[in-house]
Amino acid sequence: MPATAPTSLPRPRPEDRYWEELPAGRGRLPGRAHLHSDAPVVSLDGEWSFRLGQRADGSDLGEETTIQVPGLWQLQGHGAPQYTNVIYPIPRDVPHVPDENPTGHYARSVSVPADWADALAADARVLLRFQGVDSCAMVWLDGEEIGVTAGSRLTQEFDLTDRVRPGAEHRLDVRVHQWSVNTYLEDQDMWWASGIFRSVDLLLRPVGGIHDLRHIADYDPATGEGTLRVEATGIDGAPLQARVRVPELGIDAATGQELRVGTVEPWSAEVPRLYDATVATDTETVALRIGFRRVEIVGRTFRVNGERVVFRGVNRHEADPVVGRTQHEGNQDLDAALMKQHNLNAVRTSHYPPHQRFLDVCDEVGLYVICEGDFETHGFHADVTGEDPTGAAQGPAVDERFTETLTERTRRFVHRDLNHPSIVLWSIGNEAAHGPVTRAMIEEVRRTDASRPVIYEQDYFAQDVDVHSLMYPQHAESEQIGRGELEDAFRERLAGMHRVFGSDAPAAVLADPPALTKPFLWIEFAHAMGNGAGSLKEYMELTDRYEALHGGFIWEWIDHGLETSDADGNRIYGYGGDFGERLHDANFVADGLVLPDRTPSPALADAKHHYSPVAVNVEPGRVRLRNRYAFRDLTHLRAEVSLDAQQSWQEVELPPLRPGGETEVELPRHDGAVTTVRLLTRSAEGPVPAGHPVVIAEHVDAQRLTASVPAPAATITPRQEVEGWSVGPLRLDDLARPVALGDLGLVHAAVDLYRAPVDNERAFTATPLESRWKRIGLDVPRLRLVSAGIKGQELVVHRRLGLDGTGLGADITERWSADGERVWCAVEVEPSRFWPENLPLPRIGYTLGVAGGLDEVTYTGQGPHEAYPDTGGGTTHATWTSTLEQLQTRYVMPQENGNRARVVEAVLRGAPGQLQLTAPDGLGLAVRPWSTAELDRARHDGALRADGNTWVTLSAALHGVGSAACGPAPLPPYVLHARPVAFRFALQARS
Repeated sequence: MPATAPTSLPRPRPEDRYWEELPAGRGRLPGRAHLHSDAPVVSLDGEWSFRLGQRADGSDLGEETTIQVPGLWQLQGHGAPQYTNVIYPIPRDVPHVPDENPTGHYARSVSVPADWADALAADARVLLRFQGVDSCAMVWLDGEEIGVTAGSRLTQEFDLTDRVRPGAEHRLDVRVHQWSVNTYLEDQDMWWASGIFRSVDLLLRPVGGIHDLRHIADYDPATGEGTLRVEATGIDGAPLQARVRVPELGIDAATGQELRVGTVEPWSAEVPRLYDATVATDTETVALRIGFRRVEIVGRTFRVNGERVVFRGVNRHEADPVVGRTQHEGNQDLDAALMKQHNLNAVRTSHYPPHQRFLDVCDEVGLYVICEGDFETHGFHADVTGEDPTGAAQGPAVDERFTETLTERTRRFVHRDLNHPSIVLWSIGNEAAHGPVTRAMIEEVRRTDASRPVIYEQDYFAQDVDVHSLMYPQHAESEQIGRGELEDAFRERLAGMHRVFGSDAPAAVLADPPALTKPFLWIEFAHAMGNGAGSLKEYMELTDRYEALHGGFIWEWIDHGLETSDADGNRIYGYGGDFGERLHDANFVADGLVLPDRTPSPALADAKHHYSPVAVNVEPGRVRLRNRYAFRDLTHLRAEVSLDAQQSWQEVELPPLRPGGETEVELPRHDGAVTTVRLLTRSAEGPVPAGHPVVIAEHVDAQRLTASVPAPAATITPRQEVEGWSVGPLRLDDLARPVALGDLGLVHAAVDLYRAPVDNERAFTATPLESRWKRIGLDVPRLRLVSAGIKGQELVVHRRLGLDGTGLGADITERWSADGERVWCAVEVEPSRFWPENLPLPRIGYTLGVAGGLDEVTYTGQGPHEAYPDTGGGTTHATWTSTLEQLQTRYVMPQENGNRARVVEAVLRGAPGQLQLTAPDGLGLAVRPWSTAELDRARHDGALRADGNTWVTLSAALHGVGSAACGPAPLPPYVLHARPVAFRFALQARS
């Protein structure tokens, strides 16, 4: 039904500041489960009338226009979104909000179908359901107040029965406020944007209908048998007699009793077995998908169906570059498919209950879910100094004015979703401190659903929760937790966080932390912002070593960039500051495993490898396999081996290998340098197709690989020319700088120590290397020719790389020689001896700028995706061909990207000709249409400017990328300390 333009708008009473009211919300029905019912429903989605103003009382509402529901008004041309990570965009003045409060007034006509008349005459009810409204709304029908919503990501229902007539047209008005008392509870790391962003419905609730339903489908791993209990209630809350039918199990029984159903196939993320069921009365039938499974904690072990499980998970916000938090089926299905195809088995719904359909998808495809409440008060941490009395200790966790609101919100979200087998843990929220109110919320979870454990990260010593968790602990700290022994420094760090975000931990807790008696997981780790996160391998290895460590959830799934244009008209993905905000957190909102359009980033491929359910370790003549599945053997997989760097494959017999088992499989021996093994699916399973590679691994014999690449054999003596030198086809100017290679012009050719910073190195991180590197001018080095001369068949060049304002630098030796058409360069780089130990180098390598565009690259090295010292899981040694565009990773904020590791040969082709590179010992290779300086300059991917040249970066050593945008810096093995480095490469121009 189209929206209508009301002739007059309802107004709240002048004294009624409902948007600041505690307890929040009024007139709503109690929460209940979201059910798939055959009872009649009328969707109110579509076009509504809309007016926008800046005052909550509606006194300045603007001209009428139209808007789409569901949707966010800022993404439909009304106002602008704003991104902050921590700080509230309004003053902390609980429970008040500013007078300047963007307010959208929605209106439309509503008609109750005439054929509902008989049901209403028999005392059926008509409900108005909002599935998501940010952040608070007053609802009127025909000018009469219906109620007020509270909890942006929570379903709200209102009873309209006594105010509607079948067949009649009514006017529905909804006044939505961007800021309300709910804002203080919903300070999640995402865009601030408002509106009716989930669906709106009219529901007919028939007499004798199933208003609420909950079921528990338990599984006994000792016997393989299941039990089922289904309880139904009417709208009055009284128990309701209904029939539960599960045809596949021969069940046809009354609700309200425990049914022993015999042998069943259990549900798990590995095998998400679901049974179709119905629960029916004479007037309504509800469809259920039942998964029999048991969740329990035994000592420090978290178990599903009797087996320890490891969460190979990700944190997922609801995000879309066009519609923001508004969800559609395509995104939900694609997210789940990509997760399953990349070996993820778990998702945390950070930091609010998701659109309920996503949980249906998780049930279906098999993803363990931590379902989280719509609760975060991070802004109360923003200016905490340890002595600031306005910090977290004054937040809602300890402010008992919020107790009723927060326990009601908790009860509402748990109640909505408790019928999903995929949910194995409840989380009350995120980064909201800990105190009496959060304790009450934890207890409310247990009262509402005692069948699942509770987790909450800011209960740092796990005094009240069932599962201990932390964000971004150091690798060594995680190992301490695994051992069950906290060192003094780590114990004091936890105590300090407890004091800042809650209260002093009791002495007994410090002495004997309850956390060390409970399972542990990383609720957030491996911050995937831009080029990162590093060291997934080392973190996941800990879960193999320590039974108490149950894996964790990468932060996060998707970059939240919004499609927009910059001042120059470039199409970009906007982040904080791109919409005129005064207060923002820049590109911190772009920190996902997939780019805004859901293109997988290299970090997702890295995660796929280290999250593999089968560990594959290739050695000469054999492969070691370890089955990391909790429930499956390997009969659903097949194995293949390549002995020629993936030019051909042959099948290898794969033993069934029970869960947790290890074995060795013999492989053919050969004289080549590379042995590659991959495991593939035999048949399609949900969104994972047949023939899908689950994991690929290799063994590379470095000595054989080097020996297989032609080595230098100088045959041409360099010559000194009038204005420089020549070494075979290479021409150098009077400063011994290469300027041409055959017919290829060189606009730049020099050793350098710099690469563009990644997000994990920027100023907002704990280790702001970018500012330190630029302070000493590593991005703009000065080269001085010390000497150049011919010695035998080499042109030997000595240079000094200096840095403005400091004595730091490096001594460089280049030895140029030629063997026919190839020119060889042997490079030695020796940084200053007094280089600070705590200042790593970005890289040590050589950069070429080739005049003209070389737009196709074939290389022999690690591929197909980028790799850095602490990333690149799943890359293997082969010959790969890519366009220049395919070699780039289009991070929302431009930064170092695209390096291919251990490249021994490469050919670049394009209009100017061909350039062949040879590096027998293997070098990092990045080929770009722009320079490192341009990567440094541009603030958005869409603003990068190609300069017509091809920039080739060869790296002998690189600093790891780490996770320091929010997590740890690179582990010690991946830190590039200043040290002497020698490397060699050859160049050859072809027409």
